[in-house]
Amino acid sequence: MSQSSIAKESLWFKLCAFLSLTDTDVLAESGRYDRMMAYAMVFRQLVTFAFTFLLFTYGVSIFLNPVAAYTVGFVFALTLFFLDQAIIGSDWALRNPFKRGLPFRQLLGLIPRLVYSLIIAIGLATLAEISLQSNAIDEQIQKNVVENNQVYFSRMSEYEQELDTTVNATENKIAQIQQEILTLRTAQEQIKNTDESYDEDTVANSIDNYQVTLEELQRDQKNTINTIGALNERLSQTRSDYQYWFNESILERTGQDGRPATEGPKYERAVKTYTQLAELIPVIEAEIEDTKQRLIGIEANIMNTTNTLNEYQLKSNTLSEKITTLTINDERLNQLNADLQQQQVLLTDQIDDKQNKLKDYKTKLVNDGLFYEQKTGMLVRYLALNKIHTDPELGEAALLFSYMLKIFFIAIELMPVIIKLFFSPFSFYSLKMYRKMHIALLEEQAKLDAATEKFKQQQAEGRIEPELPIVNQQI
Repeated sequence: MSQSSIAKESLWFKLCAFLSLTDTDVLAESGRYDRMMAYAMVFRQLVTFAFTFLLFTYGVSIFLNPVAAYTVGFVFALTLFFLDQAIIGSDWALRNPFKRGLPFRQLLGLIPRLVYSLIIAIGLATLAEISLQSNAIDEQIQKNVVENNQVYFSRMSEYEQELDTTVNATENKIAQIQQEILTLRTAQEQIKNTDESYDEDTVANSIDNYQVTLEELQRDQKNTINTIGALNERLSQTRSDYQYWFNESILERTGQDGRPATEGPKYERAVKTYTQLAELIPVIEAEIEDTKQRLIGIEANIMNTTNTLNEYQLKSNTLSEKITTLTINDERLNQLNADLQQQQVLLTDQIDDKQNKLKDYKTKLVNDGLFYEQKTGMLVRYLALNKIHTDPELGEAALLFSYMLKIFFIAIELMPVIIKLFFSPFSFYSLKMYRKMHIALLEEQAKLDAATEKFKQQQAEGRIEPELPIVNQQI
């Protein structure tokens, strides 16, 4: 192909030819099918490069800073990119159309390419799985840390509980002092409010009035109780009379006690009497119930009056002893505040001492090898991923997801080999490249045969002495 026709090709065409290691002259003469295959392989290379860069960058970012992680990821992805390029450009088809027989040599050469592609695919799939399962891996690592630190946490908890004994005692004492201070301050406020709202004469008059009211209520209570007792006796007597006259009417009518059976005046009197008594019984019961309700109201009034009287008596005592009580309470509050400050300082010292002892004990346990530190390296994450695969609940789903990723990346990595070695025989580019190679081999073979024939003729004419080098030396 002429240089002018090559120059007409676009920069994109030249770039794709370079990335796929194809001959620009031959590819330019080929059709759309060959170009599309070259473009597809280049696109797959770029996708694989992006996957490799992102996944490897994530993998090393766990233990490297971002700049170093991006640099290492780019170098690693670029290395795999050019290795893929070497695989793609190594052959044009599995079988040379100008040779006969099975291509055993090509088949043997295919094995290391497949193995290499599988290694890359499985590695990328593992990195992708670690990236996609990052949350589950973090949880598994945390679970491993908790499981491995059971003895450490147990001993730390026991030692902390032992140290908390003195701290808790001081905290309880502080709480008691604070409660007592609150109680005294409440009492002081009540005394001041009572002194502002009441005077001693008013409180004394109120006490006298409530005492009189209470005495009247107590008398009403006593009278009501007596009334209920009298009504109960009346009810009992009425029921007894009712039963007597009812029996008399039965005896008069039936003559069961030997008297003649008759319904005379005595029978009629008995019936009339027990009928009246039967009507009287509900009236008495209703009166008893009303009296009981009145008694309940009286008792409630007695309770309220008693409470009010007690409040006024308390106010009277408060007013009469307010100066002494305020003085005593103020002195007690000052003492409690001093004790509170002392206990708070003591509590702070105890907490600091506790933290120092816990720190020393933690150092001792770490030195004894009882603390399992959480690690974030790639190997730790890979081991955590394998543990997820063996989990009884999540293992089956995790393994299925892992296999799907591996199959996906294997398909991506094997695509250039499959296209170049199986589909390329149907392309004119492969045919032209093999023809070009075959012509070059035939030309070189012809030159070799001519040189061999010339060498044999020279041997047949006589021994050929090698030419010795001529050295010119001047003194």
